[in-house]
Parts: sequence; C-alpha cells; structure tokens
Amino acid sequence: MKILWLNGNPNPKFGGTEIHTLQMVRELTKEGIQVLLVCAKNSYVDRHASSVKKYHISFPNSLALLSTIKLISLINREKPDLLIANNGKEYPNALLAGKLGGIKVVFFRHMERMKQRFVRKLVFPHVDLFLAVSEHVKENLVKEGVAESKIRVVYNLVDEERFSYIKKQEHIVELLFVGKLDEGKGVMDFLKAVKELTKAGFNLKAWVVGDGKIKKTVDSYIAHNGLSEKVKAVGYTPQVEDYYKRAHICVIPSRETEAFPRVAIEALACGCALVVSDVGGTKEAVEEGYNGFVFRAGDTKELIDKLKRAIREWEKLSENSRALYERKFSKSAVMKSFLSALDTLTH
Repeated sequence: MKILWLNGNPNPKFGGTEIHTLQMVRELTKEGIQVLLVCAKNSYVDRHASSVKKYHISFPNSLALLSTIKLISLINREKPDLLIANNGKEYPNALLAGKLGGIKVVFFRHMERMKQRFVRKLVFPHVDLFLAVSEHVKENLVKEGVAESKIRVVYNLVDEERFSYIKKQEHIVELLFVGKLDEGKGVMDFLKAVKELTKAGFNLKAWVVGDGKIKKTVDSYIAHNGLSEKVKAVGYTPQVEDYYKRAHICVIPSRETEAFPRVAIEALACGCALVVSDVGGTKEAVEEGYNGFVFRAGDTKELIDKLKRAIREWEKLSENSRALYERKFSKSAVMKSFLSALDTLTH
C-alpha cells in the first residue's frame, strides 16, 4: 500500500494535527507501508519529519488552486493508492486532487464540527472514508449528513516512549490539571475544588501545567486563598510527562465541548485515574467507577464529590486506567483500528 499523507498547513508552530501527522507517518513506516508526506516547506511537520519521502506543497486555505494542481501532478506521477487529508483547510483541495487523480480520498476529522457549509454540502458527500478521533466526532459527522457506514473511529496516538506507566508512589495524593489556562478549560473549577478539599482535611498536592490568558488570575487565586504550599502552577513545559507519572489523578474539567483532548490519552498511558467533565468526547476515556468518574461540566460540588471518591480509590483506578489504555488507546490498538479501516477501501 502506498499512502499520500497531506498536512500542508504552513504554520511553523505545532498543534494537534501536526503531532498526529508525525506520529502516524512514523508508525506507518514501521509497519512497512510506503508513505509520501506532503507538507509546507519550513513548517513544523517539515522540520520534524524524518525517514520519509517529502514533497513541499503549501495549503494556506481551502481554495489553494495552484497547490491543488501541484498535488494532482504528484498523484499522477507517484500513483498512490489513497490520499489522507489531516487538516480541515485542505479538504476541498484534497478531494479535488484525489478524484481527478483517480484515487480514494480519506479525511481525518479532529474537530467537532465543520463550520464551512460548502464543505459539508459539496465536499463531504464525495469522500470515500472519514476517520473520526472519537465517537463524539463520529456522531457530529452523522449530524452533518455523513453516512455512518463511511465513518470509522481511530483515536489519537501518543508517544509511548514518553508517556509510559510507572506505579504510583503511596504518599500524598497528587492531582493534575494540564491544558490552556482559560475559562473554557475549567481550571478555576479545578482550583476551587482543591481549595474545598484542603479545607475538608484532605492531604493532597496539586499541579497546574500550562499557560494562557488567565495565568495571572490562576496565580492570584492560589496566593489569595492560601494554597501556595498545596498548588504549584508551573506554566508550560515540554516535559509534561514528568507530571503525569507522579500524579495519581488527572482532572479534565472542561466547560466547553471538545472533540477528544490528547491529555486524556496521555494520562491513561501514565496510569492516572481520571475525573472529567461530561462535555464532548473526553468521557470516552472513562469507564465510570472503573478508572475514574464523570461529572457535570461547571458543577463544582459534583466535581468535589467525585474527587473524594477518586482520592479514596486511586490505586485501583490507576491500575485500571493503564489497563483501559492498553485495551482501547495503545499504539497497537489504534494502528489495528486504522489499518482495518483502510482495508475497507483497498480490498
């Protein structure tokens, strides 16, 4: 099988789709599958992709006609079996090039909804296969008119060399928040819960890992509520895995719906119990009472109640989180789902 993988976003910074491209291309190459990577020159993907044949074509928007012509020429020359588009901006270009080149077209869908109506109405009906990063995204695709038979769920990969399981130490229970510091991520709900648990006599420590527009508000809340000894806001760090490995419980208290945060899978891989809000796809990482708990988004009282249970049961929940990761989200499980989905197109 020869795959033409498209990630032509010229942005030099990284995001979820860029990380996803690099991980998937690396694993496909290990599987012995020939991958041709199309990316923008000097983009994050271009700078970090190695051991793969690359072609520089940039797709800055949904109607990059000159880039589409270059992509059609590449398809005619290399004759791949299928084209995978990994970024919403590329969808119209990818479909046009793939159909004119006579190959199957696959869209990876990372976002919850496609805002561009013309893409939903004119592009989506002609795509051969959608790969949704969660059941939640799959449900939204169906609502947008995509036939359920054309959708497969393939969760995001994580780097298993970085995010690995180490049995948790039996000492003070440590809670962890990882993410952007803004109201939508629920970080203030997390801090309020930590404050109340501390007042109730729970001996714990909490970490806030990430940066954002309310960082000063977070720091001020910690200081003004006497939490400086209990809560450490460490900002952004590229070594986030160090915090997953020491934390007993990872809290994802988002108020705004999300497709499926990578944080949830990273936490499972490191054996963190999960306490998550009920918005979006995040709750797919939790089997209630088995490896964690789900609470109503914005309901701080319920969050506190679920955290009390998680603190009491963290050891069982931690071991079960790792077991759930192996069963549902591990590299072997994800690649099996991915290759099985592609088999429906190539056989």
